[in-house]
Amino acid sequence: MKLTELILAVKEKNLNEAQLENYRTEMSEIFAQMQMEMADLEKDEALFMEHNQNSVEKPSVASTKINWKATEKGQRLIVLKRYCLATKELLNSLKSRLYSIY
Repeated sequence: MKLTELILAVKEKNLNEAQLENYRTEMSEIFAQMQMEMADLEKDEALFMEHNQNSVEKPSVASTKINWKATEKGQRLIVLKRYCLATKELLNSLKSRLYSIY
């Protein structure tokens, strides 16, 4: 299941315990995958920053960060950071809903 599908499914008010646990498991797996992808992108960002700081022109750090964010990988990192934040909130919500059942 995709993250957007999970978000819509979790909105359902009348989910039973098994459904909640299943959604929590799936969402946790997606969250872990996004975290691993973010780690790779952050490594790429570090290399991008290092490369630009060692160039002949020596752009400012702020300029280099802006240039990174404009790249395809930089854009992906921005999206993943927000998705991870949203997913973390939804996981907390699922935990609360499960605890209320127990």
